[in-house]
Amino acid sequence: MAVMEFGVQALSVTELNEYVRKLLAVDPLLKSIAVTGEISGYKHYPSGHRYFTLKDDNARVPCVLFRQNGQRLGFEPADGMRVVLYGSASLYPADGKFQVYVTRMEKCGVGELYVRFEALKRRLSDEGLFDAARKKPIPMCPKTIGLVTSEKGAAVRDMIRVARRRNPNVGIVIAPCAVQGAGAAEEIAEAIALMNRRKEADVLLVGRGGGSIEDLWAFNEEVVARAIAASEIPIVSCVGHEIDTTIADYVADLRAATPSAAAEVAVPMLDELTTTLRAYTDRLGQALSRGQSVRRLQLARLAERSVLTQPNEIIIQPARQQLETTMQRLSSAYENNRLRIRNRLDHLSGMLKTLDPSGVLERGYTVVEQSGKAVGSLDELNRSETFTVRWKDGRIIADEKHED
Repeated sequence: MAVMEFGVQALSVTELNEYVRKLLAVDPLLKSIAVTGEISGYKHYPSGHRYFTLKDDNARVPCVLFRQNGQRLGFEPADGMRVVLYGSASLYPADGKFQVYVTRMEKCGVGELYVRFEALKRRLSDEGLFDAARKKPIPMCPKTIGLVTSEKGAAVRDMIRVARRRNPNVGIVIAPCAVQGAGAAEEIAEAIALMNRRKEADVLLVGRGGGSIEDLWAFNEEVVARAIAASEIPIVSCVGHEIDTTIADYVADLRAATPSAAAEVAVPMLDELTTTLRAYTDRLGQALSRGQSVRRLQLARLAERSVLTQPNEIIIQPARQQLETTMQRLSSAYENNRLRIRNRLDHLSGMLKTLDPSGVLERGYTVVEQSGKAVGSLDELNRSETFTVRWKDGRIIADEKHED
């Protein structure tokens, strides 16, 4: 403890927090308390400890339930649950946080948000908005994906990073919107509607990173559910972490556990896709070859039967006519099958062509290259080396250092 000017003693942060902790520890009311409220932000860690917030309409307090006390619980707490906590309140000196140390917990009903969630869920389910029959398939090879999320959060960076890694030729369009707080639900719904009006994306990824039930609540609002259901573009919901479930997840065409997982679902690996298409093309070619061989053998057998000498022209002539008719049918079937396989091969060839990096240049985009490789993001660019910017009709080489 240092002595300052005018004789005032200056406490260290450790001394201050420890002093407050000791004051709270001897307070008779705080040593044994019972507090009622609604659980929010509940986390059960592998260590067995549980951390959450207890809240009411006007305030909230951090709580901790250590493993040895949690083992005596007869239920698993959850966000939105109303409970009565028993324990003590004190200060954690390391970070100066006031919190309740829970020794026992009892359920006393469900919270307001949980009631609202279940009511809306039942109503939309009765309307058929969750039915599997109305869900649209996610495109196998999207040319462009749309991200409906906050442009400032970690979720959008994760989705872009995963999409670029899996296929750098896939376009990305962002419809920025608030994802929590007042008016967030309306912004999300409008962003979905905007993407549908522009028709720039083949699939939409709608979501945000994890948080408490209050943080994620915009995705439990009816206006968002209606916007997802009305979307003509298939939607992958990706709200929070794997354990979080929202109304948006039930209405969406597909639910991904996290934003990163949504990008993995929506964007196929370029190398894997190319390999699959090549294998499919090979199988089509083999099927065509086998079909030709089988038809040649059938024709040969029919020809052998037709040269058997018969004593009566009345028997020979019908056999010849039957042979000609059969050969015509086989030839027609062979030609139809060949055209069908050729059309399929042309379609697959067109899909491969869309994956050609030069196709990106033809659509008016540019490609940045350095050391013979495409640069997918600013973080991959080596600022000390030259780089090349390619257009469809030429390129330039930058030979000076640059700044962000």
